[in-house]
Amino acid sequence: MIPQNVIDEIRDRTDIIQVIGSVLELKKSGRNFKALCPFHGEKTPSFMVSPEKQIYHCFGCGKGGNVFHFLMEYEGSSFVEAVRRLGTERGIEVDRYVVPSEERGKLDPYYRAMEYAARFYGTMLRESPEGEHARRYLAEREIGGDLLEQFQLGFAPAGWDRYYRAAVEQGQNKEILLELNLIMKGRGGYRDYFRNRVIFPIATVSKRVVGLAGRVLDDSQPKYLNSMESPIYHKSKILYGLGFSREGIKKEDSVYLVEGYIDYLMLWIKGFRNISAVCGTSLTEEQTRLLARYTKRVYIINDGDRAGVHASVRAADQLLIEGLEVQIVFLPEGEDPDSFVRKRGAEALRNLVSSAPHYFEYLQWEAERGDRTVYRKDQVVKHLLDTVSRTKDEIKKELYLQEIARLFDIPLETLRGGVRKTKRGAPAAETGRSASTKRDNIQKQMFRIGLESEWHARLIVENLFEEDLVGGLYRELYKALDLALKNHIDITSPDFVGGIEDVELSKLVSEIALMPKPPGPIDEMLTDTLVWLKRASLRDEMEVMKRRLHELQLNPEMGTPGEEIAIAEAYRKIAKELGNVSLKEVGQSNGSR
Repeated sequence: MIPQNVIDEIRDRTDIIQVIGSVLELKKSGRNFKALCPFHGEKTPSFMVSPEKQIYHCFGCGKGGNVFHFLMEYEGSSFVEAVRRLGTERGIEVDRYVVPSEERGKLDPYYRAMEYAARFYGTMLRESPEGEHARRYLAEREIGGDLLEQFQLGFAPAGWDRYYRAAVEQGQNKEILLELNLIMKGRGGYRDYFRNRVIFPIATVSKRVVGLAGRVLDDSQPKYLNSMESPIYHKSKILYGLGFSREGIKKEDSVYLVEGYIDYLMLWIKGFRNISAVCGTSLTEEQTRLLARYTKRVYIINDGDRAGVHASVRAADQLLIEGLEVQIVFLPEGEDPDSFVRKRGAEALRNLVSSAPHYFEYLQWEAERGDRTVYRKDQVVKHLLDTVSRTKDEIKKELYLQEIARLFDIPLETLRGGVRKTKRGAPAAETGRSASTKRDNIQKQMFRIGLESEWHARLIVENLFEEDLVGGLYRELYKALDLALKNHIDITSPDFVGGIEDVELSKLVSEIALMPKPPGPIDEMLTDTLVWLKRASLRDEMEVMKRRLHELQLNPEMGTPGEEIAIAEAYRKIAKELGNVSLKEVGQSNGSR
C-alpha cells in the first residue's frame, strides 16, 4: 500500500491540464477547460477539466475524478500503476514506499468487530424466535441446514439497536463500528444499520469476513444494503464465495459468474462448485484479475431481462480487456439463476452453458436482430473497438480484430484504423444516463454550495446527520467533508476534491464540484435546503417507526421488552421536532460566506 503522503505529493506536483491535454484537445471555457469525452461518443463537448480543483468530469457519461482516475479510465491501468507512472515522471520512486507488515496489525480490531457481527447475526438466524421468518424465507429457496453455518448466513432483527447493545456489552469500539457501517448515529443515539434483513457475510479468498450484505424479506426498498468501503472492505477487490469455490474453479478450469448472493447459494446447492458472484457492483479490473488467477474461461449468467443483458455486456468488456475468454449464458426473460435452477434443475443450466455463444458471437446476434441492422452493427462494432483498444496484450488485440472482421465482414485494416482512432479519443458508442431523482438533485445542489467555503460546509455537517442523506455515496461525501473540516483541510482546494481516492465517490464529487453555482443568494438557498432535508429525513424516520409499531401490534412477540413504548416515545419527540425545525448558528470562518 502506497503511503497517503506520497500519493498526495505526486498529485500536488501534477497538473491535470497537462496530463489530459497531452491526449485530448482541451479548449478554454471560462475558468475551466472542455473537450469531447474520450469515454463515450458525443458531438458537443461535455467533458470538463478544472485547473483550480484538479479534477475532471463528463456530464454526458458521468465519468470523473482526479488525475489518477483519468489515467485508470483512459489507459485501463490500476490505481497503483497510475500513481507509479506519474511518480516516475516526477522523480518519485513509488515502489520503495511499502507499508511494513506490522502495520496490518492495526486492522485486527476491525476484523474482530466484523467477525463478531457475523456471529451475532448467525445466532439470531439459527436460534432466535425473531429469526423464524428469515428461516422460512431461506427454506423456501432450499437454503438451510449446514449451509447456514458454512456460509455464516444471519438475520438482523427488526429491533432498533439489538446488535449495537450486544456489541457494546462485548466491549466493541463504537468508532470502529461506525467506520464499518455496522451502526449509525442519529438524533436518538446509536442504532443498527442492518435491521429486519437476511445477512450474507462477504469474505476474502482466505474466508475472513470483511463486510456484510442485508436483503429485505418483503418488497420494501432498498432491496439490498451493503457494507460501505472501510479499512478492511474494498468492494472492488472482493468476489462473493470465491474462498469456497476457487478449488472448484481450478478443477473445472472455468467459472460461472452471477450477480446475486442467493444466485450463488442456489447454484452451490445444486452441485455447482465453479461459481462466484459480484458484490453489488459492476465487475472491476481487480475482480477480473482475481478470477484470472484460477481460470481464463468465464460464463456470465445474469438475469434474463434487459438490465441483466447490459450487466453481462459490461462484465464481458472488462473480462475481455484482461484477456479472459467470455461466453454469455441466456436465461429466459423473467428468470434469474436462482429461479431457473429451482424450476428446471442443474442439468437444464448445464445445457444452456454448453450452448452459450462467445461474447463476439452474442454481439453479432444482437446487431442482426430486428430493424436498423446497419445502425446496430455500426454501434456494436464501435463498442467492440473501444473495448479492444484497451486490451494491453497486442497479440490478443490482433486476434480479437481478426474475429470481429470475420463475424461482421469488415476489412481488417479498417478495424485497425478504428482502434487507432479510439485510442486517440475518438467517439465510441453512445451511452445514456438515467434521470436523477428530486432528492439527488437537492443533495447535489447542497454539496455544491457546501464546497464554496468552510462556513457553508460547516453549516451542512453541523445541521445534518449522516442518516439525513439518501444514498451511500452522499453519506460518504458527508463523512469526507466532516473529516476534512476536523483536519483543517481547505475544502475549496484540490487537496479535498482531488484527494478522494474511491472511484465512485470521486465521480460524484467531481460532478458536483464542476456544476455551476446556483443563481441567487446561496446562503438562503442552503438554509432552505437544509431545512427541507431535515424535514424529509424526520418524515422518513417517522415512517420507519410507524411500520415497526404496526409490526409490533400485529405480532407482539417480535419485539423486545419496552420496545413499543420506546419507539412510540421517540415518534412523539420527532413529530414535535418536525414542527419546530431550525438550524444551528455557525460562526464565520475567515470572513468567507
